[in-house]
Amino acid sequence: MKQFILFYILLFSSMLTFSQNNSVSGNVVDNNNERLPSVNVTIKGTTKGVITDLDGVFKIENLPANQKITLQFSSFGYKTREIEIAPITKNLSVVLYEGNELLNEVEIVSKNNTFSRKKTAYVSKLPLKDIENSQVYTTVTNEILESQVVTNLDEALVNATGITKLWEATGRTAGEGTSFYASRGFAVQPKLIDGVSGVTFSAIDPSYIERIEVIKGPAATLFGSTDTSLGGLINVVTKKPYKGFGVRGTYTVGSFGTYRASVDINTPLSNDNGPYLRVNASYLKQDSFQDAGFKETFFVAPSLSYQVNNRLNFSVGLEFSRTEQTNPSMLFLRRGAEMPSKNIEDLGIDPDKSFTSNDVTLTNPIFNARVIGDYKISDEWTSQTIFSGSYGEVDGYYQYNVDGGAAAILQLGQIVNDPQLAPLAPFLGPIVSPMLVEAGALFQQEAFTRIFDKRDGNSTNYNVQQNFTGDFKIGDLRNRLVFGVDYVSKTQKSMNKVGNPTITSTSNFPQLLGFFQNAAALPVPPQLVPVLQGVGQQIEGLYNGLPYFDAFLNAQGDVIPSTFTPNAAYSPTKGQLDAVFSQIPVRVNETKSQVLAAYISDVLNITPALTVNLGARIDHFIQDGNTATTNDDYTKTTFSPQAGVVYQPIMNKLSVFANFQTGFVNVDPVINPDGTTTTFKPEQANQFEGGIKTNIFNGRLNLGASYYHIIVNNKTTSDPNALLFPLTVDVEEVVSKGIELEMNANPIEGLNLRASYSYNDTKYTDTNSKLLGRNIVEFSGRRLESSGPQSIYNLWADYQFQSDSFLKNFGIGAGLNGASENLVMNNSVSGVFTLPSYTIYNASLYYNTEKYRIGIKANNLSNERYYTGWSTVNAQAPRSFLGTISYTF
Repeated sequence: MKQFILFYILLFSSMLTFSQNNSVSGNVVDNNNERLPSVNVTIKGTTKGVITDLDGVFKIENLPANQKITLQFSSFGYKTREIEIAPITKNLSVVLYEGNELLNEVEIVSKNNTFSRKKTAYVSKLPLKDIENSQVYTTVTNEILESQVVTNLDEALVNATGITKLWEATGRTAGEGTSFYASRGFAVQPKLIDGVSGVTFSAIDPSYIERIEVIKGPAATLFGSTDTSLGGLINVVTKKPYKGFGVRGTYTVGSFGTYRASVDINTPLSNDNGPYLRVNASYLKQDSFQDAGFKETFFVAPSLSYQVNNRLNFSVGLEFSRTEQTNPSMLFLRRGAEMPSKNIEDLGIDPDKSFTSNDVTLTNPIFNARVIGDYKISDEWTSQTIFSGSYGEVDGYYQYNVDGGAAAILQLGQIVNDPQLAPLAPFLGPIVSPMLVEAGALFQQEAFTRIFDKRDGNSTNYNVQQNFTGDFKIGDLRNRLVFGVDYVSKTQKSMNKVGNPTITSTSNFPQLLGFFQNAAALPVPPQLVPVLQGVGQQIEGLYNGLPYFDAFLNAQGDVIPSTFTPNAAYSPTKGQLDAVFSQIPVRVNETKSQVLAAYISDVLNITPALTVNLGARIDHFIQDGNTATTNDDYTKTTFSPQAGVVYQPIMNKLSVFANFQTGFVNVDPVINPDGTTTTFKPEQANQFEGGIKTNIFNGRLNLGASYYHIIVNNKTTSDPNALLFPLTVDVEEVVSKGIELEMNANPIEGLNLRASYSYNDTKYTDTNSKLLGRNIVEFSGRRLESSGPQSIYNLWADYQFQSDSFLKNFGIGAGLNGASENLVMNNSVSGVFTLPSYTIYNASLYYNTEKYRIGIKANNLSNERYYTGWSTVNAQAPRSFLGTISYTF
């Protein structure tokens, strides 16, 4: 009986406690008194919290009685604020001030428009809303990556407006890291992590990505030239430590032997004030869809954040990855002579052939480090000091398959047809003619020469930045200002092996070299004997200096019999290559470059609705070049301005913008065979752009539309007449223009949509070459081979059933991505090779709860065989399936 009485007493006490319904409510605004949605409001020391609604309003209920609490307010791009209050507080008004991204709080994710992340502190080095930013950028959020069961960066960037893959991630150069992509007609690689220089990874785990930002057009004013391109830049924003403890594990399996295990751990290292440690780690093993090929990657990324006090914050980010992979199958099309085939049908390619074996690999360990210190000087000024460094290595065999390689043998005709050798034609003809006939037959068809070299190299990069950001008024004019200095140092060292010690022992080479070596026995004048012996040495040196090749193959993967490759087999082995390259000496080459720069950018509010942005950069480039010589050393100082204007006819809902942006790329000098050096002016780009941005229906619909016009001077490219080896030449002018459309929408609860379309027209408009002293008419009026398809489009829809549905916690996703035809070779010498247009359909199904998520994904539902390329033909994967499960502890 006593137990029942005690029970009812406790029950009654609990009812009294709850009936008090202690709560706190209020709203959050910025320093311009604008309501802030999606602000995290949490009770310090707990995981209890809410987010503000679209009007900046919040309410936390069922708080403990008679106990003061500390509320933490945090939002992306704003400085975290803590307020101690009584448990019953109403109409609390909290002001957050803009600042750089520091320490995240416990993440409470809004379900509204999760594919849109329209504020960043990286794009302009200032915390600006997209609607007030004159620069165009597109964001790929981690929510869309999870919806699509993304396992690598290539799949993630399919969602970016106007981005298409050109080349696979080969790992051929130390620190290269990722694939090549086209943006606004120009090639680009992801080279920024959290807004600073770094090397990103093609197998980066999605659990480590907060979002990917693709900044459009030249952006040298704030980011320089070392890690950007004329078409834009790609910045990977990583997840940061948050206040609290959490563990999430994910396991994914799928087609082509794919399996991936990842873990995300966050923990405080001491008391509630930190520091906080977050560790992301993953292991990925994936076989190729072709008959050979694989990729194996281990990735670990610890990050640390420590808020020393309300003014000072330190953060450290480290990433290490080690990837071993075979060479992705890429067929290089013929340069310097007409191609036999002009499209996929004529080529007759077998997309399931890899042209390699699992025995021939490259290994790439890569390490990145960043240390960032943020100091709040005053309510108006903040200092940020950044140090970043990266180190990468490459070791193994790099393979490439080049059509037209038989042209190297045909060079024999030019040598033996020397007028001095005319009297010896009866002796030379029987030796050389069969070789030339065989090489000619190979040259008349698609005969891809399988070439290897031994890679051993490393790269070391350092970047130091000091930034000062201010938010202040001069009179009634609000200024958001950033100015800073930037130092970049890059060093690359290669100890590669390139050569062909076996070629002169094949076909009729032994007889030919023996003929010249035994010139004394020939019926020639004695003074001609050393000349003939010299010709023999010239031939031997020329062909032993060629890259090693072991086979000629057609596009179907069949070995073409040849006396030049008598031991050719479809599958190469490491043992065979080791035996060959043990005879080749190492070529050591080390290059260095440095950049010293200063920049400034001011966003000025003329009125609340009218904003003007002005900025400039002075960039001093020091090319130390090859450390073994001073012939390629030079310095160059470049001025890079920018300007923009934004007008909001409907505040925070509709803006009209225009911008002028500039960019430049310093071009490495070329050391010629005679020892002289050819230098080039920096490629220089000027962009004019205008468009609109919207944020309507309470943030449920974000639309963007823009038109751009980019003029590039001093563009470098490959000489279309260079047959065997690429020769860099300059072209006076290239023009790129086009439109980009993007939509992110949340029309009803649970449904998120993302769609984009881009059209790009890039052409050579003035093909005069200062280097060649002539007009390269072979390019006149043609689209650049690095520009990718003219039209690119994508769509993804995700719907999660709501709590009132019998299917609650279930969700579905579906979408497509595609591109128009792609002219991967386009000049009047080789001709035009066209890759066909394609549309790929994908779908996903998942079950998501607070603790776990189970999902399946189907890629390329229609099993379409499609291709990408950049002077190459790269077969892409057919239909595949993935399954994933995540659990949060």
